Amino acid sequence: MMSTKTIAEVFNESKLSKDKYDLYLSYLESTLLSSDFEINSPWFSKIITMIGAWFGSLLFLAFLFFIRILNSGESMIITGCVFIFVAIGISYANVRDHFIDSLSLSLSILGLILFMLGIGNITNTIQAAYFAGLFVEILIYISAQSYIHKFLSVILIPACLLGTIWNSPIFDATQFIIGGLAVASVLIWTNELPLQIWLKKKPYFYIPTAYGVVLGLLLLLILSINNKFFVVHITHWYFTFLIAFLSLVYLLYNSLYISLGLSKKYFIIVISIAALLFLPTVQAPGIISSALIIILGFAKSNRVLLTLGIIFLATFIISFYYSLQLTLLIKSLILIITGILFLGMGFALGQLKKKVSTQ
Repeated sequence: MMSTKTIAEVFNESKLSKDKYDLYLSYLESTLLSSDFEINSPWFSKIITMIGAWFGSLLFLAFLFFIRILNSGESMIITGCVFIFVAIGISYANVRDHFIDSLSLSLSILGLILFMLGIGNITNTIQAAYFAGLFVEILIYISAQSYIHKFLSVILIPACLLGTIWNSPIFDATQFIIGGLAVASVLIWTNELPLQIWLKKKPYFYIPTAYGVVLGLLLLLILSINNKFFVVHITHWYFTFLIAFLSLVYLLYNSLYISLGLSKKYFIIVISIAALLFLPTVQAPGIISSALIIILGFAKSNRVLLTLGIIFLATFIISFYYSLQLTLLIKSLILIITGILFLGMGFALGQLKKKVSTQ
């Protein structure tokens, strides 16, 4: 017969400090008391909802243009505002019904497109349209009571911010937008527990923000891919690489030095190896950023973060490989060495995980 333990007994055996004991207990109680349907629904249902809402919005938008309801910038702005506020209102009405949630998301996408088109039509500037989109997405993020709404807003906010400086003299500020997302990803996920407890009365904020920031970071980094695919006026990605590397150092410091008690000597060795490994990829910041997400996923035992990091890491490495002005033999040797290094890192992390689990 299997023996069972109460939660209190498990906490007592863990030998946690009083502060951490109270913190984990508060988090566990708030989690057990929460029976939110939307947060526990399968991830693929959320993806289907988003795809369905997007296509439904485009079809309805085409229908509106076909019947000539939207024949001026003013009509687009008014109709867009109506759709946006109706979408926010519906999100309060019923968040447990996937159909209602999809309808609300469709209306918010429609409202965003129409509002941006209307502003752009009146001002004749694309920057004004992106400013309008930025305002709408901030409003939806703050007001809408839906995980999918907030998740999409977190991705679209930096995208609209990027649009406001596109092809402008300050376009290099893109590096600071991407760097800010890297820093935010690490801080949000390393402080997961206190943030979830702090936001327990506002449960719709943490999860979509945490995942949205990571996905937004990785998607914006596609701009750093070889100019044969994307023509962007950024010749050097030093700032993005530096911010991502400092974020990686902080993550390793928090995970290895603070949490696992790694000695200062070995911690410096780990940082030095990481610096030597990623230094050749200064012009491809997507590689170190993807590795950052992988390590973050490993530290948090989060398969979604691990999967995202691996998919984008493979994408950025392939792009970096094709951008090298070297012979095929040297490129092959680089790939082989890189593969060996990552296999070694994977083995080391696996051994570390076993060691931690047996402690």
